[in-house]
Amino acid sequence: MFTPIKNPLLLWAVIIAVTLGWAGLLYALSRVRARERKRLIIVTTFLGGLFYVLEFFLPAESRLFRVFFWRGVDTNPFTPLLPALGTAALAIGGFTVLLGVINLTIVHGRNILKRRAGSYNSAAFFIAMLAMIFFGLWQAYGKETTAFGRLSHRVYESLFQGAMVSLAATMFSLLAFYIAAAAYRAFRLRSGEATVLVAAAFIVMLGQVPVGMALTGSLPSQGWVSNLRVENLALWLSNVI
Repeated sequence: MFTPIKNPLLLWAVIIAVTLGWAGLLYALSRVRARERKRLIIVTTFLGGLFYVLEFFLPAESRLFRVFFWRGVDTNPFTPLLPALGTAALAIGGFTVLLGVINLTIVHGRNILKRRAGSYNSAAFFIAMLAMIFFGLWQAYGKETTAFGRLSHRVYESLFQGAMVSLAATMFSLLAFYIAAAAYRAFRLRSGEATVLVAAAFIVMLGQVPVGMALTGSLPSQGWVSNLRVENLALWLSNVI
């Protein structure tokens, strides 16, 4: 969809324009009231999700696309945009990771500087983060033919596979109890959001059992109608939502 800009002047002009545009957008958002800002975020999130919903449910080809989208072709107009949006999502994800690291550094740094209760946990966080960054970069860019390279690779594997994966599994197993309690509270149909959540969870559970698959077994397995089969809906909800 997009092609690289070969003209250096045009490239810098685009970079400056995008930077100024984002700066102006952030300034405008800072001047908006909190309630309107929340509504704007909800609408933007809804439109972003609606794009993937339309791309998934609309057929790959249809003559109606030529009529409603004025493109002169019968293909799905949303499908060509997937690679560009995927790249944008990766870039945004990189920025969010950086913001997360900065936020964690500020929070845990304050805990250590002010010697709050449990500050040793913050110290353990910094030690673990710096160790993973150091050995991760070392094993990624170092040569495994040297003794130091092989050492860094073994240390990284021990930290990642031996420590991080095991600790993550332990954490998620402990969170299961909190998730069950939160699900009990969320599944009370007191709002529209809770109703949507219950419906999505019900479809996902139906897609895992033969009875659920049999409910829509009469639908064709090919074509856009196949997207309405319970197992396909459950797979889409699991991957996207």
